[in-house]
Amino acid sequence: MKKILSIFALLLMAVTGAMAQTETLLTTITATAKEQASYSTANVATVSFSYTTGGSSAYLANWGWWGYGWTATVTPAEGYTITKCIFYDDADRTATDSEAPFVVETTEEDKTPRINGTPIDGGNYQSKGLKKIEVYGYVTPTATQYSVTLAEGTDDAGNWTISPATAEEGQTVTITYNGTKKVKSVKAVKKASGTPLDNATTAWTAGTFAVPAGGLTYSDAITVSGDVTLVLTDGETLTLNKGISIAAGATLTIQGNGTMNVNGSDNSTASTVAGTGTLLLTSGTLSAKGGNGAGVGERSMDTDNRAYAGGNAINGNVTVSGGTLTAIGGNGGGVGRSSYDSYGAVGGVAISGSVTVTGGTVTATGGNGGDIGARSLGSYGGAGGAAIGGDATISGGTWTASNGTHGVNDYGQGSDGGKAVAGTVTDNR
Repeated sequence: MKKILSIFALLLMAVTGAMAQTETLLTTITATAKEQASYSTANVATVSFSYTTGGSSAYLANWGWWGYGWTATVTPAEGYTITKCIFYDDADRTATDSEAPFVVETTEEDKTPRINGTPIDGGNYQSKGLKKIEVYGYVTPTATQYSVTLAEGTDDAGNWTISPATAEEGQTVTITYNGTKKVKSVKAVKKASGTPLDNATTAWTAGTFAVPAGGLTYSDAITVSGDVTLVLTDGETLTLNKGISIAAGATLTIQGNGTMNVNGSDNSTASTVAGTGTLLLTSGTLSAKGGNGAGVGERSMDTDNRAYAGGNAINGNVTVSGGTLTAIGGNGGGVGRSSYDSYGAVGGVAISGSVTVTGGTVTATGGNGGDIGARSLGSYGGAGGAAIGGDATISGGTWTASNGTHGVNDYGQGSDGGKAVAGTVTDNR
């Protein structure tokens, strides 16, 4: 008896994934040259121009792209979806288009617009120039490929066929049985997209690993070598309570829609995410917090008492193209009251290296410097930690960088607060 069965689980997953997309400011295209210059600096979207008969335009520094009888149309680059464009003229009047194609037109004063489009300033025909365009949307998720196979030990396996054997999300897979046995039921099970992690696996070498059902908590430090992909399984949480070290030349790519919490050890200057490798967050939620530094007790009269610094949340360079990253440096240790010649420790840095943001959300906060207790002579609070120790290059998404505050004694004396960004900030949005 021939049995034909269809699996609809992949279709359901596709619908769920589409609902999770969040609109963010992808890039800002600014008129800086003649209109033929099209791609934005973030390479996220293209602006193209069309004209009616007699229409013309030019670039003017004060007015931007200026002229009569033309429209500007914004289209996404590969890998991006646009949901809204806000067009600005030279007087900061705006027009918003929330449906593709995303078009704005120039107009002539006291005349009907020559071409269809969205006139700036609600159609009052005052705008002749276009200064900038804010482009909103999200990174288009890459289609996930699934291999569909029979479970090991399936009875009469030679009489089963699967079409197609490899499918994307949203695609129906048909399984056909051509044997003579009666089929009671077929169960579709989605396997993890990588090797399931367990508490014994503390050294992550090159390959793909996935958070198992029920989540996982590590009480030992994790090391990363080679190119490692970590899949944060939907709805699951991975917690690392003694940090993670990414070796030189290694890359840790984090994807999926689960959650990862990384906590540094208190009373240790070790970073939460240590090493000189590269961290790449493409999706999911990552929270990293440096451990707090140990303090000096009360009535410490030894010369040059120094507390321990807070740990960095992430040590090295970070690239965020999607998801949510929150990094908080550990607080520096303080000094107890009635101490002499003592120094509170500096706060840890949220991200010690350079940061590149092309999408998603990044919040970086430096750790606070250690305070000095009351009636402590010759003692000073610790400096606050920087949010980002290197450069910051922002081409999309949203980001916030806040330095840690400096510690003080009861006389108000203390060191400086850390810088929000110690290096150079380049904002291409």
